[in-house]
Amino acid sequence: MATAEGTSKFLQRAVSQGLLHPKNVRKMPVRGPSQMSVSAVGFGAYRVGGSDKEPLHAAALRKALKSGINLVDTSSHYSDGVGLNGPSERLIGRVVQEAVAAKEVAREEVVICTKVGHAELKGPKPPGAVPIGPPAGQGGVAQDVWHSIHPEFLDEEIRKSAKRLGFSPDYVLLHNPEYFLSAQLQQRVPIADAWQEMYQRLADAFRTLEALVKEGVITNGYGVSGNFLSCMFSTTGRGNLYEALALDRVVESAKVAGGEDHHFTLAQLPLNAFESGAVLGRGSVVPEASEGDCKLAEELGLGLLANRPLNALPLPGVSSGDWGRQGATHLQLRDKKPMGAVESLLKRVILEAVNEEGATLDNTTLQQLALRLSLSSPSVSSTLCGMRQDAYVEDVSKVLAQEPFSEEQVRRAYTTVRQAAEELGCEKRGLW
Repeated sequence: MATAEGTSKFLQRAVSQGLLHPKNVRKMPVRGPSQMSVSAVGFGAYRVGGSDKEPLHAAALRKALKSGINLVDTSSHYSDGVGLNGPSERLIGRVVQEAVAAKEVAREEVVICTKVGHAELKGPKPPGAVPIGPPAGQGGVAQDVWHSIHPEFLDEEIRKSAKRLGFSPDYVLLHNPEYFLSAQLQQRVPIADAWQEMYQRLADAFRTLEALVKEGVITNGYGVSGNFLSCMFSTTGRGNLYEALALDRVVESAKVAGGEDHHFTLAQLPLNAFESGAVLGRGSVVPEASEGDCKLAEELGLGLLANRPLNALPLPGVSSGDWGRQGATHLQLRDKKPMGAVESLLKRVILEAVNEEGATLDNTTLQQLALRLSLSSPSVSSTLCGMRQDAYVEDVSKVLAQEPFSEEQVRRAYTTVRQAAEELGCEKRGLW
């Protein structure tokens, strides 16, 4: 298991080797047995494991560990397109144990997070499950794709995750539990009734997670990865309101389950140059989210993990037609040839917002800018970035060696991007 001493030692070693800027060493909140330290960027293991590219994925993770990155985030259903639960977890467990055996790292120096909630494709329907996707006959995902946070399912899945990893995970997060709200929305259940049932289900799930922490199946704590009130889009891509989770109410559910000494420690949410609600808020749409979940997480004493720093959901009316790649599910915030119109504009806008007098970022790529912006956001413990190959690790390493942007630079950049989107005709109704 990861420890305060081990993680601190690992990161201080990385700082002394010039791999990390000192400000890219972050402290996790104290809820479990120790306060661990993590790198400001974590290894995101989505689309890792289970294909003929596994050797590339394994090499990238080994390189990341050698580069001062000590947070690894995965999920029970992550894989490189296999459709079965477990490939990503198995690869991570194997690579970490190989790195330990080679004395490249110690297990207590590396923080391992996994997530649960998604049932295996074409497997049996779990208890308390809801379908992912629209009702039959309306297109989209097949109806044998299930999601559940039922206590019985969670207990079984988390034990399977620990077995696949070969050790107990340090943190386990419920993965998009708001799929229950999406199902309720399809059935036109009144929002008050849907929310009441949602937080009751969370309390029941958290009781199971509390028991697993006490048993040692989870070594430090638990949390939720989802789309909270300040996130512009729901997990189904709609404007986020009915399907949103309220972070303070999630914590209240943890208190119901575990009392004031509960082990709810982490929240994970999307945060990138376009989807900046966690920092800027969405007060005109959701008054309760006027200040954003970054500030709320800090007030609640939670660690905050950001995801999708380089993959934004397209803004309506902007990221289509002449202003981007028609039909793309995500806007990729990275340099490419030829450079798209939105990407080029975004890079220029961010550069102008963060450049300080006497400084130059002209040789910085869009992906480095976008990643540095996310990890520099207030209250963010670590930003998770997909690193399936060595080149991605090298990009991340360049960012980690640099000082983070100031909070003033971050807010100015996010605000300027919003203004640019509005000037381009973004249909912002229901977003911010």
